[in-house]
Amino acid sequence: MQDGLIGHSYADDTQLYISAPATSVSTTVACVEAIDAWMRSNRLKTNADKTQLIWLGTKQQLDKLSITELSLLSAKVTFLSTVYDLGFLLDIQLTTKDHV
Repeated sequence: MQDGLIGHSYADDTQLYISAPATSVSTTVACVEAIDAWMRSNRLKTNADKTQLIWLGTKQQLDKLSITELSLLSAKVTFLSTVYDLGFLLDIQLTTKDHV
């Protein structure tokens, strides 16, 4: 994988971690869309109903973001403020305060 992109695959789950400055939102979006296209070309399906997207960062970095959703296939996936990751509830500043 390219610099700043880490992926983990499980039996029926794939997690992608993309490291990029908040100012390069278009690059991040293009990367996610390219992965979605690769999955389709390899007969894998991105299930938009189960897809969760979250921006992680400091408050100052997150304030620079303007995008709130991403088009995957024909569905719009909205960025969330909290997601479950391997049983833990994480928020946008990478804390588990909502989990506790």
